[in-house]
Amino acid sequence: ADPGGGTPNGTPRRGSASRPAPSSTSTGVETRDWQAVIDRVKPAVVALRVTLVRSFERDEAGVGLATGFVVDAKRGLIIANRHVVSSGPTRAVAIFDQHEELHVKAVYRDPTHDFGFFQFDPSQLRFTKLAEIPLRPDELDVGVEIRVLGNDDAEKLQILAGTVARIDRNAPDYDGYQDENTCYIGGASNTSGGSSGSPVINLAGHAIGLNAGGSSRTAASFYLPLDRARLCLERLVAGKPFPRGTLQVVALLKPFDQLRRMGLTPEQEEEALASRASARPMTGMLVVHRVLSGGPAEGKL
Repeated sequence: ADPGGGTPNGTPRRGSASRPAPSSTSTGVETRDWQAVIDRVKPAVVALRVTLVRSFERDEAGVGLATGFVVDAKRGLIIANRHVVSSGPTRAVAIFDQHEELHVKAVYRDPTHDFGFFQFDPSQLRFTKLAEIPLRPDELDVGVEIRVLGNDDAEKLQILAGTVARIDRNAPDYDGYQDENTCYIGGASNTSGGSSGSPVINLAGHAIGLNAGGSSRTAASFYLPLDRARLCLERLVAGKPFPRGTLQVVALLKPFDQLRRMGLTPEQEEEALASRASARPMTGMLVVHRVLSGGPAEGKL
């Protein structure tokens, strides 16, 4: 939600400093394919101007610029970062593709992960074609070429190229709001302030991630996986409650070599590998990092 500025030591931060964009190496055919995809999804991307009317919890009163995108055109639902939707009272405006400005209201703030939803009245759009971008976390994989569309550097719309490099990164350590208990996606799309909430698009025109932040000194960008966001969207549309776990712990993913140094035995590693149900290769395990005092896991984990 921060429209600009980074930290001098290169620590991860939302709204990191602007840097020169990487050059594209796409062939002519790939360029035409991407142009068709962008033409299709661009009307669903909105620039957000969010005013936090008073300080609340960790959020300070002020105005921030960010991005969101329509995920349910019929109901007017826009996904954005939770640090943009914020935890306090807000007034927000979405600026659509054809420069139409509509007021939006916060309808969901995830208590754990960095996403939330705004809602607008689709009947109020006069010039912008109503469009939506499907959430497809199942299409995420290392090596996938991507485009990040959003209000990068408060320019309303920028299109940044990149490639998914990692899908097993622990949540970035930000100064302020902190995501937890999920692995993040890493890619060098060079996003900066205002791009929070931008869709990470594959060549099918589907969102496989949600831009959440980046490094202040490198091109590294951090994207939130969309598994939980899609589940919450489905339940929000169906009017169902959102189930939550009760362990009340923070877990981090650690590789097997590091776990060996922490005391994991070869037999325990073999047992964990044998129980793996997914087709993806298993390279590590979860380690309990923090336990909430008085919670159900205290004294057990």
